[in-house]
Amino acid sequence: MNEDKILRVALDWAVDEVDPPRSFGGWNTGRVVHQTHESLFEDDFGELPASDGAPTSLVPRLATHCITSPDARRYTFRIREGVRFHDGCPLDAEAVVINYERMCCATSPFFSPVVADFNRMGVGLIEKVRALDSMTVEFKFSEPFPEFLRYMTQEDAPGAQSLISPAAIRKLGPDGCADKAPGTGAFRFHSRFETDGGSAVELRRNDDYWAGPPQIEGIRFLPFPDRKARVRALVEGKVDVAYSLEGADLEELAALGFTVPSFNPPYLWYLVFNLRDPLIADLRVRQAIAYAIDREALCAELFPGAAVPAHSALSPGSPAHDPHAANRYVYNPERARELLAEAGANDGLVLDVIAAQAGSSQLDPGAIYQRLALDLAKVGIRLNVTLHPDWVAYCNQWREGAPSGIAFSEMSWGMSCDLWLSQILHGANQSPRGFNAGYNNDPHLDGFLDLARATIDSSERAALYRAADARVMESLPILPLFTSRRGMIAFSPRVKGLTVVNQCWQDFRKVRLE
Repeated sequence: MNEDKILRVALDWAVDEVDPPRSFGGWNTGRVVHQTHESLFEDDFGELPASDGAPTSLVPRLATHCITSPDARRYTFRIREGVRFHDGCPLDAEAVVINYERMCCATSPFFSPVVADFNRMGVGLIEKVRALDSMTVEFKFSEPFPEFLRYMTQEDAPGAQSLISPAAIRKLGPDGCADKAPGTGAFRFHSRFETDGGSAVELRRNDDYWAGPPQIEGIRFLPFPDRKARVRALVEGKVDVAYSLEGADLEELAALGFTVPSFNPPYLWYLVFNLRDPLIADLRVRQAIAYAIDREALCAELFPGAAVPAHSALSPGSPAHDPHAANRYVYNPERARELLAEAGANDGLVLDVIAAQAGSSQLDPGAIYQRLALDLAKVGIRLNVTLHPDWVAYCNQWREGAPSGIAFSEMSWGMSCDLWLSQILHGANQSPRGFNAGYNNDPHLDGFLDLARATIDSSERAALYRAADARVMESLPILPLFTSRRGMIAFSPRVKGLTVVNQCWQDFRKVRLE
């Protein structure tokens, strides 16, 4: 193998097991999965969107096309001919059925409770998946589901609806595949090895890839938990691509001749309030926290040019985002003190907070909390912060629910309004089963979300999501803080052919190294 043809990628923490529907490893596992596994439909990461901040296009991948019924309750996919999994098993309608039975059919021998749990937002409405012939599959839903193809991309849990070899499922069992879960992608899993930074993964080129083999021979995903170490590795030529960088890093790297793409990822950083905490359940306390945080100063001081305050629960990358949404909580510490006094919470309030040291954030949670603590201390609120060492530990804690107080989410969600808002705020998704870690239970909000999910007309659906967003900002189960205005990635000049779209996921199939 030619080492000069191996793309070396620096990550901020280790890669979880590579069985996409069963993994919940966040960003870093997702970066691997996008190279090794594929879904019936996917985001087009090879083409820039039509306009700044617009969603990526959806394109057929393992399907050639899809016919959707007028009521959006039936989806019929024609499976692409001539595709094989990495173990040689052919892709056909039966393979698709087995993979989806693994996700949603409790009576199937291929069913996995773990896979079903991680994928329930995307497949929970499926009534039946059946093969119409050897290369045609029909999905039937219990209610209209117009965003199913967007759900299939699962930007929040990358690769969640990717397909793995049915032969592997039969041989190893629905929960036993781990790193032995062959996909159909342009690269195949080769090995896992340990480094000083944790578990690394090497992929090798799939010479039999249905769309033609990639130009590079393989990819190494290498964890560097320390951000400065990632920067040094890039500067010293030890890696070709580095993720999870910050504004100062990017400016330094750009000055040194590294490629620093500019784009608008659809990410939102926010606080989650535990509404089971009697004090936090008082809206006046949550409003006081909102008024106490100077989001303008936070963005200007920590992320100049790279972040802007958020006045909405929908990021600028969302199709329902209202760019003219009013700032309901202009910085006003005096008003914050008044509200705390009214609520009887002005006597040394302490808030427990959880965050991740590394993982999805691409920003330094420690620095963010130091800045938040300064603002909140001015109104008599002290933060007690617990930083989890990695993303998986943080997510596990998150799914168990927020601590008494608040949690800081470094989750960076995708283009589907429903996938985002329902995941973290719908009453049906309360922890420990879902990511509604603050235990929000608002029938009014749930009604907007349920109606929007089943609304076929895209403009009507967007209007309903904007109404849901307004409800969120009124009731404050979460507090949006800021959105990213710059992707946190840089790569060496020797990396050619890499297109960077708004989601900050990359497709390395067309990359070449010079």
